[in-house]
Amino acid sequence: PPRPDRASPGIIPQSLIPPPSRSNHLITYLKAMIPSSAIDRIIADYRLASTPDQAIIFLQIDQDNQCRTGKIMQYNPTTGHRIKDPNKPGRINWLHSILKRRKQLPPDWQLTQCLFGEHLLPQHQDKTVALVESEKTAIICSAMMPQYLWLATGGKSGLTSERLSSLKGRKIIVFPDIDAFKDWQQKIFTFPHLDIRISRLLEDNATPADRAAHIDLADWLIEFLKDNNN
Repeated sequence: PPRPDRASPGIIPQSLIPPPSRSNHLITYLKAMIPSSAIDRIIADYRLASTPDQAIIFLQIDQDNQCRTGKIMQYNPTTGHRIKDPNKPGRINWLHSILKRRKQLPPDWQLTQCLFGEHLLPQHQDKTVALVESEKTAIICSAMMPQYLWLATGGKSGLTSERLSSLKGRKIIVFPDIDAFKDWQQKIFTFPHLDIRISRLLEDNATPADRAAHIDLADWLIEFLKDNNN
């Protein structure tokens, strides 16, 4: 078996991090609605990588520029929806899990997650941080509204004091998915040390159909684009 690369606890060595790439189904979908220059920027900024079967790898790189892991997700290139069918390949996988199976990380390596996009904080110290749940939403919003620095928690439960510790001293707006508004509204009161507020954009504008579909900000923006194009 390959010899494990030397790794600090919870950090993936640089030699094992896949390079940025546009060869994945999610980028194929986004090309139809987002200018090529914005696509190139988000690939470079967020260091979006790809697998041989065109899944996207959302690398978690912390503010010290160290890679914690990568979330590997497969999307439908026509609809942009994540493939969730358990009978088909493409459910969520993790870079660190693959490397451990290959014995390229030591057996005692332990995952410690960070915000997706956290590595961009030092480069954009004057920007307000816009925090969403999903990585897909963060990159779409970054392409369309670059005046904010878009980061993602990785899920509804990722809005934690530990995960948000890198945001101390920053202005923060959280944009919860439509079904997470009340939970995140209550949660932000547990972070009195942070300058954080919640957006009511979806809460005030979502239709009953939007709520039934459990939309997030990216879904809302994409429908807005489609309506304008039509």
